[in-house]
Amino acid sequence: MAIYETLFNKIVHGDFPINARLREEELAKTHQVSRTPVREALRELEKDGLIEMLTNRDTRVVGLNADDVEEVFEIRKVLEGLALRFAIHNLSIGRLQELRHEIGRISESDDYVEFARVDAKLHNYVIESSNKKRLLAILTQLFRLIQRFRQLGFKDAKVRTQATIDHLALIDALVFRDLQKASEVLEKHIEYSKVNAIAVIMHS
Repeated sequence: MAIYETLFNKIVHGDFPINARLREEELAKTHQVSRTPVREALRELEKDGLIEMLTNRDTRVVGLNADDVEEVFEIRKVLEGLALRFAIHNLSIGRLQELRHEIGRISESDDYVEFARVDAKLHNYVIESSNKKRLLAILTQLFRLIQRFRQLGFKDAKVRTQATIDHLALIDALVFRDLQKASEVLEKHIEYSKVNAIAVIMHS
């Protein structure tokens, strides 16, 4: 799976732009592997909808468009809400307070990459605390598909400010095990993230 992850990340981060051709033989040579793992990786990328298989072992990068991102965020909204319901009584108040402190610290910084990392820590903690392996696997894949757009969205100070407000409100609801409030905050937060991610694509 190493070659798959390498190619996946290069596509998602834009190192392989849309319409770029990926040739099996060239990829094998560049990454110093046989053509078999490259072929398997390309098949997985096709399942992700990130590439299109052409003829003669040639592929074209499709990437993600605005409709794809909207779909992924809508799926994420439902599944992360489900994870929250499973997780809410498993969450450590102490860990939530640690995350609150970390979010407060990063909110004063312009480092959008670090902001995205801390943002992911909170979401991942909730998802992992659901103790549902399949749900975690699906959501991890969804996060990977949209990570570049989430990160770029955090370049905007207004987006970071709203995300911080949402995160702190979510933590407060989780600390008091208020499932209804936590679910409402999470849904609103993901919807806001979706709009910003689409805006990144539309203006890129």
